[in-house]
Amino acid sequence: MSRAATMHGGVTRPGPARTGLRRPTVLRADLRAPAGELLVQAALVGVAWWCVKLLQAADVPSRVPAVLVSTAVVLASVLLVVAAWVGRDRRSRRVAAAVGVYAIVALVVRIAGEGTPTGLQVLGASVAVLGVVGLLALSVAGAADPRRDRDVAVAVLVFVLAGTIAVATAGILMPGAVPPGGVVAAADLLAWSGAGAAGVVLLLAGTVLRRPLLRRAGLAFATLGGANAVRIVEAAPQRSSLASALEGGAVAMMLVAAVPFLLATMRTLAHQRDASCRRLEEAEAAIAGLAERDDELRNLVAGLSGAARVLTQEDAVASLDGRRLLVAAGGELERLQRMLGGGSADRRDACVGRVIRDLALVHRTVGLDVWVDIDGDPYAAVEPGVLAQVLTNLLVNCARHAPGARVWLRARTVGSQVRIEVADDGPGLPPGATAAVPRRGAGSTGSGLGLALCAELADLHGGTFTFASGSRGCTAVLDLPLSLPDTLPADPLPADAVPTEPAAGATVAAVGA
Repeated sequence: MSRAATMHGGVTRPGPARTGLRRPTVLRADLRAPAGELLVQAALVGVAWWCVKLLQAADVPSRVPAVLVSTAVVLASVLLVVAAWVGRDRRSRRVAAAVGVYAIVALVVRIAGEGTPTGLQVLGASVAVLGVVGLLALSVAGAADPRRDRDVAVAVLVFVLAGTIAVATAGILMPGAVPPGGVVAAADLLAWSGAGAAGVVLLLAGTVLRRPLLRRAGLAFATLGGANAVRIVEAAPQRSSLASALEGGAVAMMLVAAVPFLLATMRTLAHQRDASCRRLEEAEAAIAGLAERDDELRNLVAGLSGAARVLTQEDAVASLDGRRLLVAAGGELERLQRMLGGGSADRRDACVGRVIRDLALVHRTVGLDVWVDIDGDPYAAVEPGVLAQVLTNLLVNCARHAPGARVWLRARTVGSQVRIEVADDGPGLPPGATAAVPRRGAGSTGSGLGLALCAELADLHGGTFTFASGSRGCTAVLDLPLSLPDTLPADPLPADAVPTEPAAGATVAAVGA
């Protein structure tokens, strides 16, 4: 019987799977980072001890190390404040505020005095440290309501400011005033005991939440609590080497917490910026797709509406032109159905002559004077719907920008390619305009979108698209790979249903490949 099974009423029932082997592994992984940070903190205290001994051996005044420590903690607080406010994280902001209060108030009050701090200075520092304790408590377990949490944090800062101002005012108005020694000692002990306890709680919270900033800040304030405990116990006029080393190691840990946190915040912001850029590009692509779809639908509907007007006339279908138009309109309706998400795509290679003749018939119904000139019966390695889409865009551009002009649709084989030309004898581009094909984007509209889409579709199918303007009219040239299909579908109607002879004297600008 398996160990995971139990006996119940003589029946073997499977018991819960053993998970005890995994929990110690996870626990070790969770404790590895804080254990390493404890070693780092111990190493920093050792380095600080060595530096203190060197300064003492060189007879450096005690004020100099205090200034160095205050400069380092101010730098750490600036880095933390910048990263926390940019990152918009509540816990990080509270930790940054706590380090800032310690830097701006507690150390400044201690450095302001010469020699042994006065009772008022100790009271001012104690008020600031109590504010630090409150901010650290908020970073561990703030209010559920963000607004209430912010109000509590502001209240703590106001308490620190008011207490500091009160102590400073008392020192100015009563220079010789000496507060009771018991009150000063009690306030000092209470403040730093609370700071040390808050640091330990913050370290535990950072370990549980897997937040390096909380762990390292907790280590720093716990070490600061130890440094001031040594100072209080020694009751010496000057800080001992041990107290100074503990304080220096704690401030160094604040820098160790601040620098990686700032770098991590900058990396996060960079990732967010990249994600925003990707979303913006996706939105632009979606807008361009909608514009493309709208343009295609508008072009299709315009051609079909003209065909419908012709086909509704009496005996329209009885003529050869009417039957040819009916077949062409049916092909356009199938393309419209595929665009709207219905029907299956036609994967065959395009019979260039059939596509050109069908489109010519449809667009003649809306007043476009279209002539067809096809050499042979070439096939292109592109789907009929795609070729129709490209040529429809070009014909619509002719109707829009060269109204009343004659348009020629030509097709012939050139080497291993099929060359299709759409030319008109309109006024051409205005003076100063360029014939370069625009790129498709979110701002592309009208003919710019049509030409850009033509170039994109041609490139997608291994072809090229060029556009030129001469003294008389414009010419678009589409080169596509030649196809040799195994079976050639029969054209349901003869090719002579579309005019194939250009007007006498008409000239067209020649465009190279």
